[in-house]
Amino acid sequence: MPIGPDTSHIIAEIIGVAIDLQIKEALGGWPSGFRYVDDFYLFFDTRKEAEIALAELTKAISNFELQINPSKTRIMEVKGLVEESWKYSLKKLSISSEKRAQRDDVHNYFEALFSLESRFSDESLIKYGLKQISSHIIKISNWDVFEAYLLKCGYSFPNTLQVIANILSTYHYHGYKLNLKAIERFCNNLIKVHAISDHHSEVSWLLWICKELGLNLKRDVVREIEGMSSSVCALISLDLFHSGVIKTNLRVDYLKQFSNKDALYSSDWLLSYEAGRRGWLKNANHDYIVNDEFFGELLKENVSFYDESLKCHPIFEFKEGEQEGIDLEAFFDRNDRIEDHFDFDDMDEEYFDSSDEDDDFDDF
Repeated sequence: MPIGPDTSHIIAEIIGVAIDLQIKEALGGWPSGFRYVDDFYLFFDTRKEAEIALAELTKAISNFELQINPSKTRIMEVKGLVEESWKYSLKKLSISSEKRAQRDDVHNYFEALFSLESRFSDESLIKYGLKQISSHIIKISNWDVFEAYLLKCGYSFPNTLQVIANILSTYHYHGYKLNLKAIERFCNNLIKVHAISDHHSEVSWLLWICKELGLNLKRDVVREIEGMSSSVCALISLDLFHSGVIKTNLRVDYLKQFSNKDALYSSDWLLSYEAGRRGWLKNANHDYIVNDEFFGELLKENVSFYDESLKCHPIFEFKEGEQEGIDLEAFFDRNDRIEDHFDFDDMDEEYFDSSDEDDDFDDF
């Protein structure tokens, strides 16, 4: 979602590097392996060496008042590592380019995906599986089946919503007839569920799906967003209303509390600044921003942290010259391989391989 850098990732990496240095010093050198975000994958010649390293890792992490997640931490022999790799199992699954065979393959793929998740209980598995299947282009004839599985993933595995937003926006961009009524129900139902629990990431991506696809939100759903402690969710909701996507705005008394200098210096500064400068807070003017020593300078230089014109970048786009003069509907339902006509975007691996953002440093 094009909002700006997530400082939580920066802070997590600073702590991660500090832990790296402590482990290196304790072990007399960095062992074979690597750290990816907050996951450590280290390799040793003997079990004893691995146990010593785990003890030092636990000690280093505790220095920052963090804890290892025991359910995701284990010492495994290489043979067991290969045999238990769900990624290896997923990569063995194929998706045909022939329409009828692809429909069966999509069913088989998701059944295998859900079976693996049930076996390994790994919250990143479904997200990774969606990324894997994104390297294949689903035929128009099979979109209804694929779309139903996408929504099932979103209902059952909230950490997939960012991936689902990218997939839906990509196929919408290419002219597929998405079941917008079903997706609108999906977004309304899940926003209501996650807003009550103040789940910022889930709600923001569901709102972004509404923005990409032009979906409306029910009044009671908008009211739930007002109860969240999220400037980002409120800001996207205001964007949706003022761009005509949704029909219900946030309440006036809710908005006016952010159009003052105190709000600029609170945790709601993003909403106060970005919505205030656009007049979205029912404010007659934005003098409280103009006259502020610091935010006034940002405004003068036209600094913005939110660009309402941005869209999700398509996962795949036609190569230069490939789209000219073709019937898109017929092309996307051809009974052969069409992937070679497209350039695929390598989406950020962190979206697919890492655990839920709220669990930083819980799954070493």
